[in-house]
Amino acid sequence: MLPTRPLHSAVQAARRPLRRFGTSADAVIAVLLALTVLATVPDNRRIGSALQVALPLIALGCAATRGKAVESLGRFAGLQVGVKGSKELLGDAMISQRPDGGNRGFPSGHTAVATFGAAQVIRHCAPLHPVTKAAAVAAAAFTGGSRIESGRHSLWQAMAGAVWGWAIACLPLGGIRGAGRWISRVRGRHV
Repeated sequence: MLPTRPLHSAVQAARRPLRRFGTSADAVIAVLLALTVLATVPDNRRIGSALQVALPLIALGCAATRGKAVESLGRFAGLQVGVKGSKELLGDAMISQRPDGGNRGFPSGHTAVATFGAAQVIRHCAPLHPVTKAAAVAAAAFTGGSRIESGRHSLWQAMAGAVWGWAIACLPLGGIRGAGRWISRVRGRHV
């Protein structure tokens, strides 16, 4: 007769890492990212475009469960103002020239939105397994890479978008609130 105790212990030890990964947030995020990729036409540019929509929506869902939906939407609005504003201000400047010949390419809006979404997922869906965090970051990186591969953006434009997306998602709002108070005081003195 074979001893069953060592076999039972080995099976239990093999299951432990799986249990650590098994939070419901991890599972939902993994399924949503997988469905986004599987439901999209197998073209890198289209998959990147789909991920840049899915990541912020997943993050918004997590933020809503923590009572942070308004803050998340406000940050997203700030992200859009920064991206659209810089494209408008730079217009035809050399830094804003797209590799495919267009203009208004600085920074990459797709990359900024995807990075914002990934950072917000990590921030609001915590605690997440490191694999889930890596998947969110990889999805944002894939979006940036798809923009470079398709000739819509240069590496620098995509990197600028990633930095902008991360900054808006992660930097404290204290400076923004402080600036608002300062503007209110200045306006009050001039009235």
